[in-house]
Amino acid sequence: MDEARGKLDSLRMNAEDGDPEAMFLLGIAYAEGRGVEKNDMAAARWFHQASRNGHQRAKTSMGYLYSIGRGVRRDPVLGYVLLSQVAESGDKFAQDMLCRLEQKLSQEQLTEARRRTFLRRQG
Repeated sequence: MDEARGKLDSLRMNAEDGDPEAMFLLGIAYAEGRGVEKNDMAAARWFHQASRNGHQRAKTSMGYLYSIGRGVRRDPVLGYVLLSQVAESGDKFAQDMLCRLEQKLSQEQLTEARRRTFLRRQG
């Protein structure tokens, strides 16, 4: 077994054991085709799992994926909501992505995105 394959297997085991960082890194591997066949749906599944376990960069990745419909159904409003959660924590990358997404949303989408973001904060 080569070293890269061993690292990937170890990463997968840690991800399956619930390690959010391993989940995130496995998502990157699938998104970029590093050591595995590129698979946007698998990347989204791992990013989703990591974000549910509190991984902020994974939540940013999910926001991006929803905003463009890569590996998930396109839902730029949900992408906005996810990105805004991370942006509010001070993450500059998420803030930049959120700003870019705002410019692409229709007024209706932006109003709905802001409403849903507000409701999540109240949650």
